[in-house]
Amino acid sequence: MANEKENYITAGELASLYGIPKQTLLYYDKNELLIPAFVNEHGYRFYSVSQYLVLEIILNMRKLNISIQDIKNYLHNRSLENFEQILQEKERECNKIIEETIKLKTSLQSSLKMIEKIRKTRLNQIQLNFQQEKILFVSEFLTEDTSLRERIKILSRHNQTAFSKNHFKEFTTGWIVGKDEFFAEKFNKTLQYFTPVSHPFSKKYCFVRPEGLYLTIRFEGTYYQKATSIYKEILDFIQRNRLIIISNVYVLPLKNHWITEDTKTYINQISFQVEYAS
Repeated sequence: MANEKENYITAGELASLYGIPKQTLLYYDKNELLIPAFVNEHGYRFYSVSQYLVLEIILNMRKLNISIQDIKNYLHNRSLENFEQILQEKERECNKIIEETIKLKTSLQSSLKMIEKIRKTRLNQIQLNFQQEKILFVSEFLTEDTSLRERIKILSRHNQTAFSKNHFKEFTTGWIVGKDEFFAEKFNKTLQYFTPVSHPFSKKYCFVRPEGLYLTIRFEGTYYQKATSIYKEILDFIQRNRLIIISNVYVLPLKNHWITEDTKTYINQISFQVEYAS
């Protein structure tokens, strides 16, 4: 017993030296990370003085979120090179977490900007403004024979490519209506679905919508509810200002099923490129 007191410390004493619960030592024991030097006949666990120093390594590596198994492996193979390696591996893991967090923050900021845009948007006002070029990711083409079932499948394939499984959908998906069809009042002739993206990732399905003068109008309600009345406003504006339509029509939901169940309060945007007649 005297030997026990002089050369060994109890689990409680060791725990108190580091300010940790005794259960932590029991957990390390069960995981064979820090096994007591011996257990006496009464079931009391005793640790050697050298194990105090080992526990210092364990606790500090756990502060770096290094796994129990990696710590165990390191304790059996301690060296400058191995210590450097385990830290470098953790640094790579941290960099990955930082990268993912930055992506998450970017998505959050984009969504918050969209909310602010919805709050400040002016409805039923036709605007002419210069817009920078935008990169759009588009779906495969739809035809008159494309059934509703197949349209949903095309939309799904488009969204799955535009937004990965771990990527928050901060951008809405719009659709492109052919200019000839739109101005022939065939408002449901969707050519393709589109999503704005930050960089081109597909030669086949990404294209740059050119910079230039664009006519834009935002309105409340669904596109199909309001297309006829909005069309008349647009046509009148084009004629009065002697404009020429030089692009297809882009329909982009700003406020949709994500925000409300009331379709009458949806907000959609119609825009297309124009130029003044010479």
